Amino acid sequence: MPNERPTPYAELADVLDNLPLLVRETRRSRRLSQRAAAADIGCAFSTISRVENAEDCVLSNAIAMLRWMDGGTRDE
Repeated sequence: MPNERPTPYAELADVLDNLPLLVRETRRSRRLSQRAAAADIGCAFSTISRVENAEDCVLSNAIAMLRWMDGGTRDE
C-alpha cells in the first residue's frame, strides 16, 4: 500500500540515519565549533566529529544530541 504511514520505528530509523546531517546543520546554525557543541552537549569533541562523519551512533550519544537539538541541556 503506497499511502501507508510508516511505523514509529521506521520514522526513528530515518532520524538516526539523518543524525549526522542534523547535528552538523544544528551546530552550524548555532555558529558553534565541534568543540563548543561537545561542551554544550556534555560529550567529547571526538564524539561530535565521529557522529558528523557517520562513524558513531551509540544510542546514548544519539539521545543526548537529539535532546540538544530540541533545545535541551545535558542536565535534563
